[in-house]
Amino acid sequence: MLGLNIGRAPGRYLCLPLILVLLLGLGLTRLSFNVDYRVFFDADNPQLAAFNHLQDNFSASEKLLLVYTPSSGDVFTATSLRALQAATAELWKTPYSTRVDSLTNFQRTIAAGDDLFVDNLVPDDSAFDSAQLADVKHFALHEPMLVNRLIAPGGHVTGLLVTINKPGHSPKEAAAIVAHGHEVEDLIKRLDPGARVDLTGMIMMSNTFSESARADMSTLLPLMLLLVVVGLRYFLQSWKATFGIVLVILLSAVGGMGAGGWMGIQLSSPSAISPMIILTIAVAHSVHMANSFLRLQWQQANPDNVNQAIRDNIKPMLIAGITTLVGFITMNFSDVPPYHDLGNIVAVGVTLATMLSLTFLPAFLHLTNARPRKELLVNRWIIPSLLRLVTQRSVTTLLVVGGGAVALSLFIGNSTLNDQFVDYFDERTPFRIATDYTDEHLTGIYSVEYAISRQGSSSAVDPLLLAELDEFETWLLQQPEVRHVASISDTFKLINQNMNGGDRAHYRLPASPELSAQYLLMYEMSLPFGLDVSDRLSMDRRATRVVITLHNISSQDMLTLETRINQHIKTVFPQWETLSSSPMLMFSHIGQKNIKSMIIGVLTALLLISVALAVVLGSFKLGLLSLLPNLVPIVSVFGLWGLLVGELGLSMALVGGMCLGVVVDDTVHFLNRYQLERRRGADGKAALEQVLYHSGAPIIITSVLLAAGFLLLGGSSFKLNSDMGNATGLIILMALLFDLLALPAWLAWSSRTSTQTATKAITD
Repeated sequence: MLGLNIGRAPGRYLCLPLILVLLLGLGLTRLSFNVDYRVFFDADNPQLAAFNHLQDNFSASEKLLLVYTPSSGDVFTATSLRALQAATAELWKTPYSTRVDSLTNFQRTIAAGDDLFVDNLVPDDSAFDSAQLADVKHFALHEPMLVNRLIAPGGHVTGLLVTINKPGHSPKEAAAIVAHGHEVEDLIKRLDPGARVDLTGMIMMSNTFSESARADMSTLLPLMLLLVVVGLRYFLQSWKATFGIVLVILLSAVGGMGAGGWMGIQLSSPSAISPMIILTIAVAHSVHMANSFLRLQWQQANPDNVNQAIRDNIKPMLIAGITTLVGFITMNFSDVPPYHDLGNIVAVGVTLATMLSLTFLPAFLHLTNARPRKELLVNRWIIPSLLRLVTQRSVTTLLVVGGGAVALSLFIGNSTLNDQFVDYFDERTPFRIATDYTDEHLTGIYSVEYAISRQGSSSAVDPLLLAELDEFETWLLQQPEVRHVASISDTFKLINQNMNGGDRAHYRLPASPELSAQYLLMYEMSLPFGLDVSDRLSMDRRATRVVITLHNISSQDMLTLETRINQHIKTVFPQWETLSSSPMLMFSHIGQKNIKSMIIGVLTALLLISVALAVVLGSFKLGLLSLLPNLVPIVSVFGLWGLLVGELGLSMALVGGMCLGVVVDDTVHFLNRYQLERRRGADGKAALEQVLYHSGAPIIITSVLLAAGFLLLGGSSFKLNSDMGNATGLIILMALLFDLLALPAWLAWSSRTSTQTATKAITD
């Protein structure tokens, strides 16, 4: 037996696991971080395929938006326009920029006879006299291509839009772009003291995601680990045991992450939290082993205590380790590739945590002769009270805990699968402040893009298609979610007006294909570098892109709008061939699939675990019973979430996996010990007493410390982490109530009312 050898050769069991972890840990050098949002999508994802088609046929669509509010409250002053000109020129130096659009460099068309001239709305040599300022203001505030995109209807706020085409996936790329954006912000404030400048857009959102996650990992995660360490020392009354557990945590995390490197995994936001999940499972496993050893040492120091501690824990640890391993491997069924990586990294970490808790930790405790300074506080004060409660008031306990859980579970239907991406960030976060301000005063940062071509037409400037686009744009602007629509039809109407003496009555589309083609050729030949029409027309000129800018809406509203638009196109424009996509639309789709698949995955894993427990423990009854403390806490907390919050976002998809290891580990230890005591001939009450004294303390210690740690994470300003922390902490506490109140109360009641039947069912 494994346990009979550790006491004789502890050095072997201390060193061999270290060598294995060292070899795995070398893989850490192979880890890299991928911040490209496309990593969230399978290669055959239809929304990704559509997005790639748009990117291949039109110019890139990632944006950095600088929102400039002049100190005077008026964009159309000499000071404001000079600042805009300088900022526009400087933004062309932004790393990976391909285009800069602003009020000053908007391409204004002017006709002279049969010729068409195009120049900046505010030329570089502008005198900024009152006549010019009035002309620029009148034009800008009446131009649909500018209003609600680059200029507020009131003329008090303007935007500078930088189009970005990053070559790779390094976090340094986004950081360099944002850093240059802040340099331009400083430039504007020097030229216009007292001005307000806000940075937003998808580039800023991606960068803020990365910054927020790193901030929490560098502050809250160490605090969480410190809390666990201090708590372990307080509860276990042994610094040596605490240090041994911390080593198991660190070694498991290093080995798991190193294995990810050897597997060629590129870390992303979901897989980056793997160490936190491994931490929870390693704590659960190692506390059970340390508690058993320290309890034996307190009773009587004996060289065989290490072997006895292993004999007491090897079966439940292996069961819990294997079943939890299976649970995380099921993450490979998710629609989101980073969750495959998360599951695989944690699967290795779970295996290491189980192995280290059965070899390295007992060897360490034996070699250091770890002993508690005094009897464990939990065993002295809490366990006796729990035993009296569950045996003397079992029915009341069941009704209160079970009834409360059932009542909360009824509200699970209140939650909708939804995400408000901007709301991921606390209202104090600079990006959130900037985005809320932008949405209120200028435009939105969300968009949906449509590539549109017409069956039977080889040109995107066919007058029939242009007329249909104009009608489509009018309909879109009537939708409550839509802030602005950018379409090539507006450009043709403006050119046609200018070619007819600037008469507003001619602000309409050209009448013939030949005229449309002539206008397009004249217009393109006059455009400066970087401001061509590739943002609106495909390279082969067979398709056009319509960009629909939206208010800051939720993912569910995004999908509802997409359905409404597609239905309108199908009904009114059946002759169109379309593709729609955008980063936010892609995430709206994958978020729905991901939440559903992860919930189904966790529930499936719990069912498989219960079946495995029934087989290993040789009791269908105990396998079925294990569903209660494993499943009900998750369901009831999701019900509480539905009552208090009402929305399930991307962060909640992680919660089941975060809790799975702790919940299953505690249940397995409890039921395994109960079955063992009943087979030894103990009655229900005596068996429960032994279970609580052997397994109650580590269950309480593990649950309280981890719940406190995750609730601490709930204080994050990053909603993904705060929601995950709060929900995980609540589930762990709810599981504690079920493991130490509802489950023993049910067993006590069942044993008391049908002793013979219960005994036979367990011992058969």
